[in-house]
Amino acid sequence: MQKLIHILIIILLCSISSQIDAQSKKKFKRNKGTSKREIKKRQQTAFEKDERNAFNPQQPMGARQNDNRDDLLWHGETANTVYDQAVNLSLISPSRYGIKPGLEISSQLFLNYWVPNLYIKKRWRNDNWYVSSKHGFYSATPGLNWINKRNYTSILEHAEEIPFILSMKNELLVSRLIMNHDRCGRDKPYIIITGGIGVDFGVPFGDSDLQELKGHMLANRSPALTGSGYTAYIRARADWQMTPILMLGGGLKYFRGDFSGNSAVEQNTELQTIITPRFTVSVGYILSFANYVDTNGTAILPFFDLTYYFGKRQGRQKGLFGKGM
Repeated sequence: MQKLIHILIIILLCSISSQIDAQSKKKFKRNKGTSKREIKKRQQTAFEKDERNAFNPQQPMGARQNDNRDDLLWHGETANTVYDQAVNLSLISPSRYGIKPGLEISSQLFLNYWVPNLYIKKRWRNDNWYVSSKHGFYSATPGLNWINKRNYTSILEHAEEIPFILSMKNELLVSRLIMNHDRCGRDKPYIIITGGIGVDFGVPFGDSDLQELKGHMLANRSPALTGSGYTAYIRARADWQMTPILMLGGGLKYFRGDFSGNSAVEQNTELQTIITPRFTVSVGYILSFANYVDTNGTAILPFFDLTYYFGKRQGRQKGLFGKGM
């Protein structure tokens, strides 16, 4: 009898040990999939498979999203605005500051010594369409006085009276975002088409004997700069995401107004690339055709620009292509 009891105790202990071992293995198997190493491995696999859009290129694991530029395609001449509280500080092109979502102010800082200027842009959007209204004030009076005192007759004939001149810009812009449907559920925005119409005019506060400025980039803008009339224009532009860090943009601009020949055409092309996550370099040219009285019929102006980006990139639902803005 005692021997039988010993056997039953041994069998019971073996059964309990087997159950404990099975539960331990099951728990280990369950926890194995949620270990830090396994989670990191899964994140890396998902990261490698995820084809992010052109404004959110892939980064190494652990890189901060705020370090990645995703506003590069939206040139200052498109209908979109910069992020809230963000700054695009440029050497030649307008520097831009986001007052709040859909509202920005800008200024060409390089020209402020000669032509103080300030512009404001208000944007509305609906899915892939962006519409904005841009308005601003500038004055060429400091620059005209500077040129006149140095007797730069290749730009401006000597004038005896140069009053204060207030110039105004009013412009309407419409941009259309073209998506690349190369993968279901993963639309890639990579081309933006922009059209615009605007008018600049200047008002002199006093007597003036200023004449038309000489030069292709000045003659057609003279009416507003010298306060002698208006210059209206229509333009079309396209910006293309060639690679995650390389952009190509350009367009045509037709001028009509109170300048000699009354019409002019400009074509511009610009290549822009990211050097660091917050720093870009641009090179390009502006080609001008017109029938001016005191200026050659054709001219080309190469340019070089640097832009530094301040501010945090917005979240994917609050950024440039999110539903809420």
